[in-house]
Formats: sequence, C-alpha cells, structure tokens
Amino acid sequence: MTARLLLLTLLTSIACTPTAFATLAPTQGFSGEVSISSAKIGDKSNLIASENPNISTTEEAYDDFWLPLGTLNYTYGPTLNKQWFIGTSRNDIAVGTFVLEGGYRQQFADNSIWSFSYLPTVVGEPIWKNPYVAADQLEQAEATGDAFRLQVENIAGSLFTIDMAYGTRVVAAEASATQSPVAHATQYDRNSDFYYAKGSYTLAVNDSWVLFPSLIYILDDTKGVAVNNQGAGAELTTLFAHNQHSFAATLSYMNHEYQGYNVIFDHAGRIDDKYSAFLAYEYLSLWNIESLSLISLSGYNATDSSITFYDSADWITSIGMNFAF
Repeated sequence: MTARLLLLTLLTSIACTPTAFATLAPTQGFSGEVSISSAKIGDKSNLIASENPNISTTEEAYDDFWLPLGTLNYTYGPTLNKQWFIGTSRNDIAVGTFVLEGGYRQQFADNSIWSFSYLPTVVGEPIWKNPYVAADQLEQAEATGDAFRLQVENIAGSLFTIDMAYGTRVVAAEASATQSPVAHATQYDRNSDFYYAKGSYTLAVNDSWVLFPSLIYILDDTKGVAVNNQGAGAELTTLFAHNQHSFAATLSYMNHEYQGYNVIFDHAGRIDDKYSAFLAYEYLSLWNIESLSLISLSGYNATDSSITFYDSADWITSIGMNFAF
C-alpha cells in the first residue's frame, strides 16, 4: 500500500518548542521512543493487490492492523554531536512517511547536521503480478527494494535542509502486460532505480509554530519506458505546540510526467497529479506520566491520472500510545 510504504530529525519531538539549532540529545547514551497504534487503512487501486481480486478503483479494500513505530538512538562525543540511530524518525512520520532506517548523524561546529542512512524493505508492497488482465486472472506479487539516504540539516548554519536518496525497486516475478496482444511486456517492466531530492526551509512563526515549505523532485527510472516517469512538486508542513498538545500537518502536491507511449490505452503523454494530506496529533504526559503520550495519525493520498486506469486513493487513520525514554 502506498499509505503503508510511502517512499521515504529536524526536531527531537514535535511536542518540543521548535528551535533551529539544538544538540542531538540532552544526555549521552541511549534514548528513543516506542509506540503502538491501532490502525485502519483503505485502498482503491488497479495496481495494489488486495485479498479480493475483484477490488478495483470502483470499490475500496479495507484492512485493520497494529502499527508499531519507534526509534533508538545512541548519542556520544564531547559535545553530544555524534549519534547512531535506527527506527522511524518523527520528521518522517510528520509528513506521513513510514520507513525504517538505520545510520549515523553528526553535528558540526556550524550547527549543520549530516545524516547517512540505509532504508531496507521490511514488509514488501503487495501488488498485482500483471495488473492488465481480468479480475479472475489477477495474481499477487511483491515489490521490495532498498535505499540509501543523505540529509544535511541547517546547511552551513542556515535554515535550509536537503534530503536526498537513491534506491531500487524489485518486483518479484514481474509479468506486466505479458498477455497483452498490443504491448511488449518490457515496456511495462516496473523494476527501477529511483532518485529523490527534497529541499526545505525552516520558518519560525513564533515560539510555538514552525513552517517547513519544501520543493521535491523524483526520478523513477524504470526499465519499462511506458511507466518511466519523473515528478516535481511542493510540500508544506506546519508544527504547532501548545501546552500538552502538539500537531503536525502536511499538504503536498506532485506532478508526474511519463516518458513513453502507453500502447495498452492508446495514450501518449500520461500525466499523474498526486495530492496528499496528513495530520499527526500528540497529547503529552498522559495520565500525568511524563514519558507517556497519546498519539493519533490520519492521512489521505489520491492520484488523478490522465489515464483513468491509474487513478487511485488510499487513507490511513490510527490511535495509540507512545513511550519516550
């Protein structure tokens, strides 16, 4: 699911008072947090696999599951400027991205923070082996891959941040368009190398409210020319904290242009418009326990394609508890 695996910390906590520069952790040693939430998702797509092969964009598939998240850090150094980390960072969750990553970050004298990480696939994305067949012929497959990420926060002491990643996508037993009488299967091969770049700026409105406007570029260099595409767009995240309440809200838009002619649908110049909205809420000191908080996440994604077959929508909502240590 895209909501489950949406492709790819400025703040140690969205509940903290935002600040441009801070140490990586208040003390040396281990720190982190763990959360567990009850989540519900919905999908409408001709590409994402469901338990019911008759599901299409005209009918929605639902799923309930437990969503465990968290991160573990080890901070050290004379000025607490070095840190090893593994888990799902809060600034990723704040924009609706649930990815596991592990790596190393270091803060330098100019207050810039460099992070290098590896993002493995923990749970593969369920997709159809060949989505261009009748419902009774659909077979499940799995998309996996991994990525390498570089983040530079507060570049040269500024309020600019850049986030870059390179990764691969591997579709098990890829069979797209193999039964099409008009298309060559290689034109729809979804195996790919992808490149991601995001530039952000930190804009503090006041002591409780911070904005992060961003520009994003994605190159999905698939083997199949009909599904090879590049995307550009913008994102706006706002973090707000008041007393025991904290909110992170994100709106984003991406425009994806496809390179090749889509023979199956006799259509050139496929363009996808993708819209996304995400809201995270946290209530601190639940039951007067300082390290315990109530958390809730809600998100919605939609794709409006120039080829109706590729229209899709998915959503997620969850509620749970978070424990910091």
